[in-house]
Amino acid sequence: MVRHGRLSPREWFESCFDRITDIDSTLHAWSHVDPDPIRAVLDSFKNEDWLNRKPPAALAGVPFGVKDCFNTVDMPTAMGSDLWRGFNPGNDARVVASARLLGAIPLGKTVTAEFATHAPGETVNPHNSNVISGTSSSGSSAAVACGMVPIALGTQTGGSITRPASYMGVVGFKPSFGIIPRTGVLKTADTLDTIGWFSRNVADSKLLLDCLRVRGRDYPVIERGFARADMNRDESKPLRLALVTPPSWADAAGYARDQLVEYANQLGNRQDIELCHLDLREPLEECHEVHRQIYHTQLAYYFERELERPQQISEEFRKITTEGRRVAPSEYFAALDKQRHLEHHLSDLLDECDVAITLSVAGEPPQLDNPEEPSDSSLIWTLCGVPTVTLPVFSGPNGLPFGAQLFAPRYGDYTLLSAAERIFPETIAVINPSEHDTSS
Repeated sequence: MVRHGRLSPREWFESCFDRITDIDSTLHAWSHVDPDPIRAVLDSFKNEDWLNRKPPAALAGVPFGVKDCFNTVDMPTAMGSDLWRGFNPGNDARVVASARLLGAIPLGKTVTAEFATHAPGETVNPHNSNVISGTSSSGSSAAVACGMVPIALGTQTGGSITRPASYMGVVGFKPSFGIIPRTGVLKTADTLDTIGWFSRNVADSKLLLDCLRVRGRDYPVIERGFARADMNRDESKPLRLALVTPPSWADAAGYARDQLVEYANQLGNRQDIELCHLDLREPLEECHEVHRQIYHTQLAYYFERELERPQQISEEFRKITTEGRRVAPSEYFAALDKQRHLEHHLSDLLDECDVAITLSVAGEPPQLDNPEEPSDSSLIWTLCGVPTVTLPVFSGPNGLPFGAQLFAPRYGDYTLLSAAERIFPETIAVINPSEHDTSS
C-alpha cells in the first residue's frame, strides 16, 4: 500500500504511535519512543518514489520495534541496565541499518531484561498481568501482540524469542545461527547469540528473512548451506514432519503434551504431510548442561567491567556470572567441542525429515509470584544453531496461550517458514489488554 501510494508512512506511524499512547502506560513494552525526530524523517518521504527506489523498498514505510540491545544512531541503547542508561552508541546495528535502507522506520526501543539475560524487565503480559511475559525479548513480543508495531526485532541466546512469543500468542522466528549479522548488537555469548523477530503472521517473518539475511560470495559457508537446503526441498512432495520428544518432555504439563500430540496427528492426517516420530531424549540429553557451561562462562567474560559495580547489577546476574567464573578453561573448551558435536549429530538425526515439531514451552506462562519456568527445549535448538518458529496454536486450562515450535535442519529456514505458513496461514488478531487481562 505504501509503495503504491494508498497509505503514507506518516499515517502508518501515527496509527502505531496512537496505539502506544493508548495502552503502553500499563503494558510497558517500550523503553524509548520519541515521535518528533521520526516525524521529521517521515515528512521527507512525502515525494518518495517507492516503486523506483534503489535498492527496492521491500519494507516501504514499515514501523518496527527494536529490542534495546541493538545500537541505534538516533536513540539511546541502555541494554536493560541502569549502568548504561542514557548511552547513545552513535551508530545503527547492521540489521537496523539494513531495514532502514529498505524503507522501514524504527519506531522506538523495546524493553529488554538486564543485559538481555534473565532479570526481567517491566513488560506486562497483555493476556494476564499476573503471569510472566517471557524472557528478554518480552517488550518486542508485547508490542507486536498488541498492534503497536507489525514487526519487532529480538534476540535469542537461550529461549528469549521462543518463550515470549509462546506466552503472548504471536509468531516468533529464530533463524539459523549466523545468517543475520550481529554487528552493533550486545554480545552475551559468541556461539549462541542469534537475531530474530516477532510478527503476527508467518508471511511477514519470511519477508524479513529475505530482507535481512546475509548473502553473496562473502558468506560462502552460508550460501552453500542454503544451496544444499534448496536442493533437498521439493514442494511437490508431502512435507516430512517429525513429532519430536525432547529431553525436557517429562517437564511439560500433561495438557501441553496431549495437545501437541493431537495437533501433530491431525497434521499427519493431511495428504500433504507425512508424520513420523523422533525420540531425541537420549541423543540430546547433554544439551542443557553444555549450554549452561558455555553461556555462563561467556557472560562472565563479556561483562567483567560491569561486574566491577555489583551494586548496580541484579543478584541473578551476579549469581550466573559467579558460576561462569568457576568453569575451568578445560571444561569450557570441552563444552564448545560438545556443542559442535551436537550440531552435527542433530543434523544427522533430522536427515529423514524436512521439519520437526515439538512444544515451545512447558505450558501456560507461570504466575508472577512463582515465576520459575519448567525446563523446555528452546535452548537446545539455539545451542545447535537450527532455525525455529513458534506458532500460537494452543491454550491452557486458564485460557492462556502457549505455542507449538517447528524447527528444521540448519539453513533450512525457507523450508521451515514455507511449512509453517502451510500449517498456519492465519494473521493473529491484535490483542486489547483491557479485554484479555483475566487477572481480576
